[in-house]
Amino acid sequence: MLRKRGQKGFTLIELLIVIAIIGILAAIAIPMYKSQTIKAKLTELTNSISATAAAVAAYYQENYYFPQNNLATITALANTLGVSVPPGTASRIQSVYVTANTGLITMQVQNIDTSVNNCTLTLSPSTSALGAIIWTWGGTIPSNYIPRTN
Repeated sequence: MLRKRGQKGFTLIELLIVIAIIGILAAIAIPMYKSQTIKAKLTELTNSISATAAAVAAYYQENYYFPQNNLATITALANTLGVSVPPGTASRIQSVYVTANTGLITMQVQNIDTSVNNCTLTLSPSTSALGAIIWTWGGTIPSNYIPRTN
């Protein structure tokens, strides 16, 4: 008596379906991964800008005006406001600038991704009637990478 052997392996259709599913998942996952990687790298810069904003705010609270001189380098920030930028983050900053008398903080991005390199990220202060400083994010960076203000 002959015995039937059990089916082993997969059919061509089953393999094509699996490949199609993997392709669809990759088409969705890869751009999302790239976007999240860029956001993570930009977080280093937003943290540095936030620390600079705190120093500019402290300067304003002590003197009742924003810094009188343009601060155009990381060294100038450190010397005038006491703000330092971590070495790893400094490599992602092409330039940093605090505009005299307005407190506008501008950072130009580099070494992150071609979609954001050479774009600027800004933090603009305005004062309320009671003297509180309200910060607003902006810049030339794509809007989906600009931090949200609560």
